[in-house]
Amino acid sequence: MVLDGDNIRHGLCKNLSFSAEDREENIRRIGEVSKLFADTGIITLVSFISPYRRDRDAVRALMPEKVGLRASVP
Repeated sequence: MVLDGDNIRHGLCKNLSFSAEDREENIRRIGEVSKLFADTGIITLVSFISPYRRDRDAVRALMPEKVGLRASVP
């Protein structure tokens, strides 16, 4: 399963803006969806951008097992 930030913004999170509060909610929602997939054994690749470390850390804490990949592109 692949969850892409742009695609999720057009559906599940279409009512959210790019304010700090809405960015937090966007990441929270995708974290919960990702956890549902993980709980059923589905490997999920999640492609999102979050400028806030606390939001990324909160989602990481939801996951029982983590494998992370970080890409920095100039």
